[in-house]
Amino acid sequence: RLALPLVHSITTIKLPLSKSDNTYITMAESEAPPTHEELLERFKNVTSLGIAEQCKYFLREFVSDFAGNFEEVLNLSEEFKTYAPEGGDDDVRELEEDKAHLFLERRGETMTVKELRDALREIDVDKNNKVCFIEYCMFKYEKTLEQLFAEKPKSSAELLRQLEEAIALHEEVMAKRKEDDDKMKELEKASQGTGVKAMKAKAELEQMRVRSQTGQNMAEVRAAFKKKQAQRNLAKADPLEEEMKRVELEKKKRADEEAMKRKESQRRLKEKAAAFGN
Repeated sequence: RLALPLVHSITTIKLPLSKSDNTYITMAESEAPPTHEELLERFKNVTSLGIAEQCKYFLREFVSDFAGNFEEVLNLSEEFKTYAPEGGDDDVRELEEDKAHLFLERRGETMTVKELRDALREIDVDKNNKVCFIEYCMFKYEKTLEQLFAEKPKSSAELLRQLEEAIALHEEVMAKRKEDDDKMKELEKASQGTGVKAMKAKAELEQMRVRSQTGQNMAEVRAAFKKKQAQRNLAKADPLEEEMKRVELEKKKRADEEAMKRKESQRRLKEKAAAFGN
C-alpha cells in the first residue's frame, strides 16, 4: 500500500504553483509543513497534465533515483499511452479502470485494479476511479506526496542536464518511430495493388521492415542526435577557452616528449659507463 507518513519534523517543501514545471513556492524551514489537503491540491495540478508531462515531472523530481536508467520510466509512459483514448494525446492524463486493469495484466503485475485503487486512495484527487500516470508511478516506485514535493538537493543539476538530454533523445526516437509507422501503413496500402507501383511499394516496405527489425532506424536516430548534440556543445564553447586548452595540451605533449628524450639519453650514458667499466 502507498501510505502517506506523518511529518514529525519541520522540513523544506517545494510546491508547484501551477502546471509550469519551473514555477515553485518554497517554504522556509521555520514555517510549518503543508497539510495533507494542501499537498493534494498541489498534486491536482500535476495530475491535470498530459501523460508525457506527468512522466517528465516525476523524473525531474526523482532524478537521482533513475540516474542512468531514465528510459525505464520514459518507455513506461509510452506503454501507458497505448491504453489511453486516441493513443494518449497530450491532453489525455488517465486510464479508465478497465484499461488500467488490462495495462497491469499485460505487464505481468498481478494486482487487481481494486487493490491499486485502494493503494492510491489517499492521493486520488478527484475520486473518479481512474488512474493517472504519475499516480501509477508513485505506487510502483513507492513514493509519497511529501517526497514528490520536497526540496531536492542542489547538487542534482548535472543529473537534470542528463535527464533533459535523455528526454530529448527519447522524443526524437518516438517521432521517428511514428514517422516510420505512418510510412509503412501507406506502403502496405499501396502494395495491395498491381503493376510497377505496387511492386515498388512492396520492395520498399520489406526494406523498412528489415531496418525496423534490426534496429537500424533507431540506431541512426541516436547517432544523429549525438552528432547534433556535439555540434551544439561546440557552438556554445568559448573559442578562446578552447584555444587555451589546445595550447596546454601541446605544452604537455612537448614536455612528455622531452622527458622521454632525457630518460633515453640517461639510459644510453649508463650503458656506455657500464661498457667502459668492463
